[in-house]
Amino acid sequence: MQRRYLAVLSLAALLLPAAVLASDARKPKEEKSKGEILSVGEDRLQLKTKKGAVTVLLTKESRITMGKAELPTAALKQGAKVTVVGTPQPNGEIIAREIQLPSPAAPAQMTMPSGHSGHSH
Repeated sequence: MQRRYLAVLSLAALLLPAAVLASDARKPKEEKSKGEILSVGEDRLQLKTKKGAVTVLLTKESRITMGKAELPTAALKQGAKVTVVGTPQPNGEIIAREIQLPSPAAPAQMTMPSGHSGHSH
């Protein structure tokens, strides 16, 4: 009896990793691509990356973000630098889940050396 229990347990231990790997294989793998927008269309954009030009497909689920803010598709402009998070397709296109625009740089603050209040004497 104990031998049979051990055999069943061993078999389960062998099959479990295969089941986990099989479930992972069904999930499309997302990748990040950085580049500059060459052109923007109604449902796609052309992105210039280090590997060359790539077509990025926009769907109803695609989100355009800047920091934590969500933006409309109209925020995508030619020349903008973006990071695309999406699923690469066999034909080289990317289905975008998210397009991240960089946050605007904070304006430079002028600092006064310590001991000065900024008033002239």
